[in-house]
Amino acid sequence: MKLFVMGGTGYIGSVVCERLLAEGHQLRGLARSDEAAAQLVEDGIEPVRGALGDVDIIQKESRAADGVVQITTGGFLVQALDTVHEAVATTDAVLEALAGTDKPYIWTGGTGGWLDTGCAFPERVVTEADPMTVPHFYIHFLQIAQKLLAVQDVRAIIIAAGQLYGRGGGYIGPVGRSFNDVRKHGVVHACNTDNAFTFVHVDDLADLYAIALNNPSTRGQYIAATDTVHMMDVARGVSKAAGLGGEIVVVDHMTMRQLNGRANEGDFFYNLRASCAKAREELGWQPHRPGLLEELASLPQPLDLKSVYPEPKRQPAASLVKF
Repeated sequence: MKLFVMGGTGYIGSVVCERLLAEGHQLRGLARSDEAAAQLVEDGIEPVRGALGDVDIIQKESRAADGVVQITTGGFLVQALDTVHEAVATTDAVLEALAGTDKPYIWTGGTGGWLDTGCAFPERVVTEADPMTVPHFYIHFLQIAQKLLAVQDVRAIIIAAGQLYGRGGGYIGPVGRSFNDVRKHGVVHACNTDNAFTFVHVDDLADLYAIALNNPSTRGQYIAATDTVHMMDVARGVSKAAGLGGEIVVVDHMTMRQLNGRANEGDFFYNLRASCAKAREELGWQPHRPGLLEELASLPQPLDLKSVYPEPKRQPAASLVKF
């Protein structure tokens, strides 16, 4: 297939594109900078200069393609508020371009769409049948998801990824934030809680994109989350990987907020456990990579903290309240 890809140079996108290229698909990728364009060329993808929200470019490329794969949604946590208009306009542009064709449009969501589900019932495991309970900075993602699930003449597919790990990691999620804690303070802080998140290896996630594209009957929403791990165990795993012997410093939630911000505090508050049974049963997805703690234990020693689970490349707009 000839596919138009948005977000092909990021942590998730680069692995997804590698997988799609291995399947024999031809890719054209949106590039918002010369650096991104050069990276796409290096990866075997034809670059298209433009950015999220560039409606004319996105419509032109979508019409010419056999399908669209959107990995970028414009940001995570409060970063998402920076690009609300662009994110909504992008989906509208793709749906208009593909209307009546039944071509596939994969849109990348996340289990963060159910962020509040585990507050009252910590052991609850999210499935696609649960209504999304998004925080305020993801409200537009809920609106996009509802639009995609309702469309009839485009083969809309939502892949809701769990917390990511694998291949040395990215900055997104609690593992990256724990490594930021080490870089900032030289230790791993944790709150003494029993909350947990469900994670997914980035290569297993990429497999699901390929399966969804190759199966012409695939449409709707699929959770991609495989390995549920308690955050205290994550903290100890990061400590071992960072050469700290598994030692952690236990603090209360307010201290964690003061040390590392609200996102790290939330890592030891929210429960976000999710099931991928639907993707396994309906699509035959067979995730098989090592679990998170095994992957952390396999990182090369001594660890290069500058390259593994790196720091974020950008911060939220200064006008926004820090999460």
